[in-house]
Amino acid sequence: MQARATHICLDCGYIYTLQKPFEEQPDTYSCPQCQAPKKRFAKYDVNTGKAIGGNLPPIGVIIGLVAGVGAVGALLVYGLQ
Repeated sequence: MQARATHICLDCGYIYTLQKPFEEQPDTYSCPQCQAPKKRFAKYDVNTGKAIGGNLPPIGVIIGLVAGVGAVGALLVYGLQ
């Protein structure tokens, strides 16, 4: 089973171990455990038990964080006058 553990869901930790290679799964494939889309899977290293590569969070999270910090800054500058 370890030899087939090739990908891991970044949202819930589900480890893909099906016989069909992960790359052959359709783009509509989703995690059977949490329904995360295929793009939320990363390659999995069976030796370390961790995802391979430094996947960034979704762009929506980054934009939301930057906008939130900007909004707090604006409140501090204009709200304290």
